[in-house]
This record gives sequence, structure tokens and C-alpha cells, in this order.
Amino acid sequence: MRRVFNVIETNTPAVHVQFKAAPAHCVPSIQTAWAEALRCDFVRTREALLCKLSETTQELAISYPNDAKILLWNGVVLTGYAKSLGGLAGLALLKRAKASLERAITLAPNDGAAYLYLGLLYENTPESPYGFGDETLARTLLEQGLALTLNTPKKRLRRMAAH
Repeated sequence: MRRVFNVIETNTPAVHVQFKAAPAHCVPSIQTAWAEALRCDFVRTREALLCKLSETTQELAISYPNDAKILLWNGVVLTGYAKSLGGLAGLALLKRAKASLERAITLAPNDGAAYLYLGLLYENTPESPYGFGDETLARTLLEQGLALTLNTPKKRLRRMAAH
């Protein structure tokens, strides 16, 4: 992980210059760190990795507020970290994840992944008064996400090649 994220390790204040898109290596680095955290067998170590990764993705989301992929992964990581904390402790993180995923949908309305993750978030979050969960909205978002994901050109080509 050291080679991946220099933002936290340098202990220098980040300059919040807002660019349209993050550097190309950011998303694969987040995906690698996410996979490493999920493979970890020790709960405390996994929580520490997710905590550090969530700090990094939030910093990237602040630096690149118009990059839908960064916002998507910020939402995914925050959701995972909130889930590892459990209970009401992670509710504030779930609200941030929701905002990040909603912004990702606004920026990239044809990307089904953000709809899917937001639908899962609505499905797994407690309902009011504690949370914002909504099974009806979750189902709608999941259906939209599946429709968008299954209708991508790559998927259509694979289905045509299979027949």
C-alpha cells in the first residue's frame, strides 16, 4: 500500500485544486488496496486498511469532485468501512457514501455500477428513524443498474458472440 497512496504518508496538507479527472493510476490503485483489505483475515487489520483507504478516497473525492469513477469508489469504500464498523457507528459514513454515489450518478448517468451500489446501499441501510433505507427505491436503482450494465456495448458483443 505504501507505493499506492502518497497523499496520507507525506503528512503534507493537500492542495485542493479541482481537476476534471483523476490521474489514470488512481482507480486501479484503489481497486488493488480494496482487494487487499477484503482478503485480510484479521478484523482489526482489515478495519485499519479500510480506514486508511477511506481517508484516501475521500481526499481524492475532494480533489477530483467531477470524476465519477473516483466518487463511485469513494462510495464503495465508505460503505465497506461502515459495514466493518457495524451498527450505528457507520451511519455517518453511509450518508457520505450515499452522497458520493449520487454525485457519481449525476456525472455518469449511463454507468450502471453506481446505480447498483446505491441500490445495495439503500437495501442494506436501516430505515428511518435511524437510517435512510428504502426497499422500493433500492429495487428501482438495482433494476436501473442491471439494465444499464447489461446493455453496454461490450456485453451486447459478448452475447452476440455466444449465439
